[in-house]
Amino acid sequence: MSTFRLFLFGCAFATICSPAHAQLTLLSNISANQAGGFSAGEIAAFDSVTDRLFVTSSGSNVHRVNIFDMANPSSITAVGTPVDFSTTFGAAVNMLSLSSVAVNSAKGFGVASLIPTANTTTLGKVGFFNLSTGAVIGTLDVGYHPDSVTFSPDGSKLVIVNEGEFSAGSANAPGSISILDISSINSGNHASLPGLTPITRDFTAANLGSGVSLSGIRNSNIAAVGTSGTFIASVPDFTNVANQDPNAIEPEFASVIGNKVFVSLQDNNAIGEYDLTTNQWTQITNLGTIAQTIDASDNTLPTISITQTVHGLPMPDTIATYTVASKTYVVTANEGDARADDRDMSRFGDIAGDDNMNPIIDPSFPVTQTGIRANGQQGRLDISRIDGDTNADGKIDRPTMIGTRSFTIWESTATGLVQQWDSGSFFENYIRDNDALGWVDGRSDNKGPEPEALAIGEIGGKTYAFIGMERTNGIFMFDITDPTQPTFVDFQRISTGNIPLRPEGMQFVSASDSPSGGPLLIVGFEGDGTASSERIVVFSVVPEPSTAGLLLLGGLALWKLRARRRRSC
Repeated sequence: MSTFRLFLFGCAFATICSPAHAQLTLLSNISANQAGGFSAGEIAAFDSVTDRLFVTSSGSNVHRVNIFDMANPSSITAVGTPVDFSTTFGAAVNMLSLSSVAVNSAKGFGVASLIPTANTTTLGKVGFFNLSTGAVIGTLDVGYHPDSVTFSPDGSKLVIVNEGEFSAGSANAPGSISILDISSINSGNHASLPGLTPITRDFTAANLGSGVSLSGIRNSNIAAVGTSGTFIASVPDFTNVANQDPNAIEPEFASVIGNKVFVSLQDNNAIGEYDLTTNQWTQITNLGTIAQTIDASDNTLPTISITQTVHGLPMPDTIATYTVASKTYVVTANEGDARADDRDMSRFGDIAGDDNMNPIIDPSFPVTQTGIRANGQQGRLDISRIDGDTNADGKIDRPTMIGTRSFTIWESTATGLVQQWDSGSFFENYIRDNDALGWVDGRSDNKGPEPEALAIGEIGGKTYAFIGMERTNGIFMFDITDPTQPTFVDFQRISTGNIPLRPEGMQFVSASDSPSGGPLLIVGFEGDGTASSERIVVFSVVPEPSTAGLLLLGGLALWKLRARRRRSC
């Protein structure tokens, strides 16, 4: 065989036998708790200057940010004194939660979102702290129930998403975002942070740009849904201004790209676009429904049957943005969410009690738990009482679940977001066929594996999405370089016996920012309140071999083959 032919053979051998895609490799799996803290691990933020990891810890009147040394990602250790915000609203009992944390490595400070117990009547705050010392810098008021904090990619803006979350027994508080201009802040003037004035914009008419309205947006307001007694028996018409309450819009998470902020309005099944130049909401896109084939029963393996076609409301929690060929794309993890009192939801098969579905569904459906409403079909599926009226008669013609058990890529256009791709039933099918433990909690009739956590990152010129399944503890990795044709890359599941771990937050760390010199994925697991289940997990992300790398492997295969031939002569 000629040397050239041997070379080609070696290249082909390497192409077939070498890994065909990137992969996640576990580096660390540690408890997110530190002494004296509770309920840690939901959200983690990595600082590339100090190589420290800052993790939310909130519960039992202790609300703080735990600090870990991540200089060696394979051996993470607790360091220093946690950043304590427990008495932000006076006595510790006056604080409900420290819900999120983010860091600005270039400016040397971090920020945490702080929610008072009286979350619908008292403004929330953000708290600032020094990344090197962990010292508290101060706080300032923002909107009601601040749920997440995000820095713009250039570090000049801090975006606080104020959910205004509904609380049973209280009037709605307005959801909003607060924008803080931090362009003047540097490592020498952190003391100025609490004196800055945020711009806060809710969803009242004055803050909506030309042509923008709430018409048609899902709106689970108190007037439409009620607060006690028999549930509503007629699907509200959300084009009717009487059914639209600006205070019932609940922002959840933000992603900043250029001068635009995209914000998930989870309970409202919409995404808002905010312009940082005009400080107005310039678009609100109703995400509509996506038809999915799911397992809608309470079955567990081996009787899982992913055969029921159901329309779902995406209702994304975490979102992320990226650009391809000058076009902006929004990636959504379609978790789904209902009001805290569930008065906008019932099981499709319910035929008695205050939430009896018979008065609100089309007469063509069985009035007994038979046919499509049988427990073995869609009877136990949680569906919306305020969606699914396709002919404007106030009755549900199309049973509609919350969440779609998928992730979706949308293109941002001049008229709103347009769906480009959806993962469909991939998650459920993969988990059924490859991850039997993923079905032990019987979530099929609720939100299935429940995709919630999301991060994206670029490696070697390719863009990857990482999606966490809250109920099955799995992490999926997809190549989304082509937003119209994503491909599955890898799957990892974290387990501690049968204890629920539940991935809540993710951060991708690029190779240039990583202490190991290679890209990392950091995942925070909210657990169930115990130190063993509330985890911080770090993966290395091994990129797909490049063509040059494959040629190198081919050359290596050639060298080894020739060496063997020489030894055998």
